[in-house]
Amino acid sequence: MVIDMSGSRIYKLGFVGCGHMGLAIARGAKNSGFLTPEQICVADLNPKVLDTCRAEGFAVMESSVSAAEHSEITLLAVTPQVCDAALFEIGVARVSCLLSIVTGVSIAYLQDALGDVPVIRAMPNTPLQIGYGSTAITASENCPEDALAFVKALFSTMGVVREVPEAWMNAMVCVHGSIPAYVYYFTQCILEDLKARGIDEAAARDLLVQCVVGSGRLMQENPGKPLQAFIDEVCSKGGTTIQAIGELRDRDLPGIVRDANEKCIRRAEELGR
Repeated sequence: MVIDMSGSRIYKLGFVGCGHMGLAIARGAKNSGFLTPEQICVADLNPKVLDTCRAEGFAVMESSVSAAEHSEITLLAVTPQVCDAALFEIGVARVSCLLSIVTGVSIAYLQDALGDVPVIRAMPNTPLQIGYGSTAITASENCPEDALAFVKALFSTMGVVREVPEAWMNAMVCVHGSIPAYVYYFTQCILEDLKARGIDEAAARDLLVQCVVGSGRLMQENPGKPLQAFIDEVCSKGGTTIQAIGELRDRDLPGIVRDANEKCIRRAEELGR
């Protein structure tokens, strides 16, 4: 696509950085039909990423400044470690609205770097690439309603969206960014134990994955039902499952989860500004 050098913004969404999560969002927007590939532009330092984006039909820009200048919303999708460099680069651009998915970096920090630019922070997770993501968002006071509505609609095409106070965002890293890994790891632990007991890996994995999916759907379809009620339905008195749950409680699984979450949140604060 030819860039209109007169300065009019011709892309709905411009990516500054397009790693795994950025590409998942771009693909999700395209696959859901919310945006056409021609409405998305990308700037990234990695040539392989740019090749992938070209193959997807997204416009590849010569610089982050160009992507920011020509997009209605600039999506900052870099790691916290290179956030300052990215902000410095686009600081000379006329950013209309910034959508940041950078872990831990506050609205105040972003606005200090870019001026009084409207900012929306989002904390998505990887299942959004298949339409089952969950995304927490929060916006600056000067964020236009139409920009916030656009971002809500964008992530709604890929799963569940909830607007939350910014003070919750670092804790939401656990709920959104990290929980998929918790689920994968717990599933992996069960699978490895079953393999050690001589059970076929392929069959065990198929059954385990379906169990995780089915359990999630049951919770989703019964939002008013206490989680303890789901547990009680499986844990018959004197049965097998209640023995397993008892062992997890005796080993203080809640405490382990609490400690894991605490380390996750502390790291988000260390990486953030």
